[in-house]
Amino acid sequence: MSDHWNRKDGSLMSLYTYTNAEEVELYVNDKSLGVKNNTKDPKRRNKLKWDKIKYEKGYIEAVARTGGKIVARHKIETTTDATTLKAETDNTEWKSDGMDLQHIHVVAVDKKGRRVQGVRNKLKFSVEGPAEIVGVINGDITSDELTIGDSRSLYNGTATVILRSTKEPGKVSLTVTADGLKTAKVVMKTL
Repeated sequence: MSDHWNRKDGSLMSLYTYTNAEEVELYVNDKSLGVKNNTKDPKRRNKLKWDKIKYEKGYIEAVARTGGKIVARHKIETTTDATTLKAETDNTEWKSDGMDLQHIHVVAVDKKGRRVQGVRNKLKFSVEGPAEIVGVINGDITSDELTIGDSRSLYNGTATVILRSTKEPGKVSLTVTADGLKTAKVVMKTL
């Protein structure tokens, strides 16, 4: 159960689509693999299985329809090697109260900006300004890495660093580095 389209050429796999729509059509590189209808059976509803799907580089797309109208699409593409780190903040009104947190999501992306799964590079975080690192996480529940400190490995190409403001307002700069990947830098402000 993964959300990427980087597989071994020619390999066969089973895929699941989850939907509450009436039907889903699956495509690999513009070729339809057919339509599957949802069922009213509560034990099988909303989970459609596709068997013996042959992997081909490019993309796979699920198109969900209800009443003949498209209600959802989900497309994943084959990525190339990760080249860059990308960082995004979640708190646009970060308060300088000594308690407010800022979560910065870090992603390893390829040259087209797509997240690259499987990247496990070790990240190093450094912060300048009125904030401190209070946590580092990556979603890997089997990891033996600490959730405190200034480093964490990527897991499925992502990790998150959590900053806490001080009581002094001002500009905060976070730099994220990893061997072999272009550095990410994000500048924020506490109010």
